[in-house]
Amino acid sequence: MRVALIFPPFRHKIFTENLRTVDEEFCIAPPIILAYVAAILEKHGHNVILIDAKALKLSKEEVLKKLIVFNPDILGFRAETYYFHEALEWIRYLKANLSVPVLAGGINLTFYPREVLSRPEVDYGIIGEAIDSLPCFLSALENGDDYSRLPGVAYKDKDNRIIINPPESKMYDFDSYPYPARHLLPNNKYYSFVSQRKNFTIMLTSTGCPYGCIFCAIPFSYRTRSPKNVVDEIEACYRDFDIREIDFFDAILFMPRERALEIFRLILRRKLDIEWSARSRVDVVDERVLKEAARAGCRQIYYGIESTDQKILDSVNKMIKPEDVIEAVKLSKKYGIRTMGFFMVGNPGETMESVRRTIIFAKKLDLDFIQVSRTIPKPRTKLDDIMIRLTQRDYWRMHIKGEEIKNRLPTPWTNLNEYEKEVLTKEFYVKFYFRPRIILRRILQLRSWGELLRYVKVATKMILQKSELKYKHR
Repeated sequence: MRVALIFPPFRHKIFTENLRTVDEEFCIAPPIILAYVAAILEKHGHNVILIDAKALKLSKEEVLKKLIVFNPDILGFRAETYYFHEALEWIRYLKANLSVPVLAGGINLTFYPREVLSRPEVDYGIIGEAIDSLPCFLSALENGDDYSRLPGVAYKDKDNRIIINPPESKMYDFDSYPYPARHLLPNNKYYSFVSQRKNFTIMLTSTGCPYGCIFCAIPFSYRTRSPKNVVDEIEACYRDFDIREIDFFDAILFMPRERALEIFRLILRRKLDIEWSARSRVDVVDERVLKEAARAGCRQIYYGIESTDQKILDSVNKMIKPEDVIEAVKLSKKYGIRTMGFFMVGNPGETMESVRRTIIFAKKLDLDFIQVSRTIPKPRTKLDDIMIRLTQRDYWRMHIKGEEIKNRLPTPWTNLNEYEKEVLTKEFYVKFYFRPRIILRRILQLRSWGELLRYVKVATKMILQKSELKYKHR
């Protein structure tokens, strides 16, 4: 079959956790999950096009022209919960002009399959992992075979009734996945706010997270790739796509510890001239791991810090201490690794005073960057469960069914109102970044005029950004 996968240019939403400037400027990353889907389809003989309309800044009309030339048999979209209604806009437009069916996938299908399939724009859905179910479904569709009993397939029968086939419960070996189809992507278009080399890409070496922070939407299950499989992909990126900087999007790259050390050894052994970033908890790194990571090209680690208040850390089940943060940042800097701290405003028990204590704490740390988010009830998290229980309303499910969320969601676990949270979030950014020491450090670490322009653009937008709220109280 001829399959077209589309990644639209989604806009910032008022209900998301980030300030508008952060959503718009932090990163243009490859749609790595769609690239995995494309690789699976190509492996099974399908002809695939992947259009990253966001990175290429393409309009619906421009994408349509490409699709008319390609002449697809089916369109594929990720039905992201936050941006579901925008995806539907694109689907409606493209279906009206192409008259081909639409297949949706992604975690949103796993959470809300019936609600997604209730929309007339979506014809089919794949629930769970696509490595087996997607090729089997497309083969059946292409050959006119029966797909009514295929695991992980959602569809509408001849009477327009929604049929949901649960996915298989088995956990697939991550090494069995093909590498993402980067040959279908505009690899020279990607960057992050803090990247310094081109070409830039992102990678996954694990899925899930074995920890249970109540605000996090990452599944609790955890699965890793083997070191050789990971470094083989790094080498392919380096050789085939001129990639020189990688951001590992794992929840925690540095575990299991021996796996991480073996990845670093293989990078060094193969003499791969790459730099990379990763995410980590502060309590899983130590001096040896950080020393070897730095030798293997680690230039930056994003640490989840959230707050300096131990009661607040305990309330979100973070299971770290402020002393852990201080030690991890200190050791990272010892080996020349830049650090970014992730912080949150509006956790259970949060007050204006506790946030400002965290701002002071962040300024005392030797961090290079910060990212500050408002705490929101992400779909299917424990905070979402709290919101549903206390408000008696499942906002995300209704959003998918058709009641589009257009305002901030309730956060009944904190007494901070939305105006206070927005003010504190912006205050956090301004007080951290607009200091002579941080500005001088950014200038001294510059490697290109493009990097400087990114910093100036973001700083200007941050200063000029007005509140999105039309009210000052909840």
